[in-house]
Amino acid sequence: MSSNTTPVNEPAKPARPQRVLIADAASGMRIYLRSILTGAGYVCTEVEDGGAAFDLLLRDSFDLLVTELDLPEMDGFQLLAAISILPASRGRPAVIVCSALLDETLAERRPELRTAAVLLAKPVQPEDVLKAAQKALKSARSC
Repeated sequence: MSSNTTPVNEPAKPARPQRVLIADAASGMRIYLRSILTGAGYVCTEVEDGGAAFDLLLRDSFDLLVTELDLPEMDGFQLLAAISILPASRGRPAVIVCSALLDETLAERRPELRTAAVLLAKPVQPEDVLKAAQKALKSARSC
């Protein structure tokens, strides 16, 4: 066997766990989302306001952002607008908006919501969160 041939029975390197930033003012919702996502193998970081979320996005790399719209400091709309002007070379995260403020017409009235790959109206079920995460991440990879 030559030195540059890999044996067939050698295990493949595991994929890097996908990193999720959860931004929600309600600690109970952050805990709920974190438990769903970490149970599915995601690595989660939580913040309670949009300003802290944006600061983290500037300093670190995340695959996915799950955000509420009703946030202190910098609300979700401002956060989405700020993310949309980040250079694509920074590796913008895929975005899920998970909010009780969503209704059928809000996306038409608020162009900032176009930054989101998925809009989820609260309350959400665990399977909806996981499907949304998969959809958002898949759409980010295809861009």
